[in-house]
Amino acid sequence: MREAVLVAVGGAAGAVARWLLSKAIQKGYVFPIGTLVVNVFGSVLLGFVMASASMYGVFSRDQRLILATGFAGGFTTFSTFMYESFWLLREYQPLYMLIYVAVSIMLGLLGIYLGFILANLVYGRAAMATP
Repeated sequence: MREAVLVAVGGAAGAVARWLLSKAIQKGYVFPIGTLVVNVFGSVLLGFVMASASMYGVFSRDQRLILATGFAGGFTTFSTFMYESFWLLREYQPLYMLIYVAVSIMLGLLGIYLGFILANLVYGRAAMATP
């Protein structure tokens, strides 16, 4: 039960952070840039936490539950991403939909990789990050 509370607290904070950041970025754009930025940032965060934990033993299990499972899980917006992709397709914008999906996937993967690199920089390992 304690672990569920840790995930819930992190998830609630992540959901609020997602809403605030996405809302602030999205103003004036038709293209779902807010969700894209949130997903990329969430990927960097998740990559950093998991690399730091697995390569350096930095985060405890409880901290990973709060930060990775809870916060990053509540912060990233895959369901919103899928809805917005469908909306672009439904509104006869298949090119925008394809661009959005491709860029989201590429930048999300890059974000995870950058998280690994950041963990290496923060914790002093000079070798290139490997997943």
